[in-house]
Amino acid sequence: MSSTEQTTSDESQPSVEAESGNAFVRLIKNIIGPAAIMAAGMIGAGAVSTRLLAGTWFGFDLLWAALYVIPMVIFTLDSCSRVGILSGDRGMLDMIRTEISPALAWFMFLPQVLLNIIVNVGQISVMSEAGFSVFGVEAAEVSMGPQLLLSVVLSIIVLVTAVSGSFKRLQGVMTGLLMLILVCFIAVAVKGLFSASTWLGLVGGLVPAVPADLPVRGTQEFRGGFTQLMAIAGQALPAAVFLSYGYFTSNAKYTSSQLKENLKKTVINFGLIWGLFSVVVVVCGVTALHNVYQGESGGLHYSQIASVSQAGATIAPALPVSLSYMATPIFSMGLLVAAFTTMVSVALMMTYFTLDMLQKDWKLSDGNTLFRVIFGFYVIVPGILAPFWSMPALIKAIIGMAGNLLMAPLALIIIMYFINNKRYVGEHTASPVRNLVLTATFLFSLYVVVRGVVNLATQV
Repeated sequence: MSSTEQTTSDESQPSVEAESGNAFVRLIKNIIGPAAIMAAGMIGAGAVSTRLLAGTWFGFDLLWAALYVIPMVIFTLDSCSRVGILSGDRGMLDMIRTEISPALAWFMFLPQVLLNIIVNVGQISVMSEAGFSVFGVEAAEVSMGPQLLLSVVLSIIVLVTAVSGSFKRLQGVMTGLLMLILVCFIAVAVKGLFSASTWLGLVGGLVPAVPADLPVRGTQEFRGGFTQLMAIAGQALPAAVFLSYGYFTSNAKYTSSQLKENLKKTVINFGLIWGLFSVVVVVCGVTALHNVYQGESGGLHYSQIASVSQAGATIAPALPVSLSYMATPIFSMGLLVAAFTTMVSVALMMTYFTLDMLQKDWKLSDGNTLFRVIFGFYVIVPGILAPFWSMPALIKAIIGMAGNLLMAPLALIIIMYFINNKRYVGEHTASPVRNLVLTATFLFSLYVVVRGVVNLATQV
């Protein structure tokens, strides 16, 4: 990965942050700072699909979940950052293995392999479906052969661009595409905010509640209200992102003098940018899809919306009437870019984990050939598997996000152990407020996981 392997000595963050992060966040990274790397997996196809479809299917009923997880993310990421900065040049899984238990390290690692392969299956599926959608073709109408071919080709493109360095040369184009879709989201949301009912919905959406399952019109299927809550929580509180943060801060060579600055930038990234993004996308789902597609005269009902091409209609209100036909291609290209960058980030995190567990050199360097091989595994394997999972791409992304939550409670216990131990963080142990938020995060993730497992067992 020559474009992401050089660590800068004159900046406060490594170049991997500039190369593997989400395009929108990279555009403002010089203002926001190192917390941008975490937004690579947070403001992407998973974030768009979980929040857009939550608004589309359930109105504002799940807005609270998208907002209340923000302080949880901020304090958890900052805690992981402190452990990475203050514990020395070590990976988190190595710390778990040597300081707690080798069995626990493997128990944390092995499920992450499966879960994040599923996550990247979702990303490559979004890319493939978006690719077909750009040309006005529904992926469901395409036979297995072309789907498999496109999926593999896209995976190879992801791998080659990341390894060869050409990924850097795509920055301008990718930034422009993703900025375009985000500007359209904002424009649609602004139009929706002119309605008093939107503001009433926003206020009502702050009250925690799990919406009832939504029947899909014309079928026997349901959109699960709790499943969507799990997806939002899993996209916001993934164990892999939390546990991987120390690898990036270790590469960045941060010091204890930068702790407050790092917290401030994390708040800006996730309190302002990510919070605004969450509200905007939910509002778009409600005002452009939920309130519009009522299934009248045999038309599409909002409960039936699940594909990239259908969801693309959400940005139509942002375009002039004469250009409304461009809504789906613009949305599709933006979502393809978001999935592309998220896929790179997930593969990068899993490469760190894998090499650390194998007790190999996990740092990015020109001569680390094994890094390239492992990275390629986490890109190509999902590309091969994606077409064989017959389900709309956005639904795959939601399931992948929901699965990501399963290991979160245990990851939070581990983080709380390290952040409260002077042996690892010295005088910078967690304050009562930090411990309170971390405890609330643990309890929330545990509740969602346990209830999700119980619901699944009941259905079986």
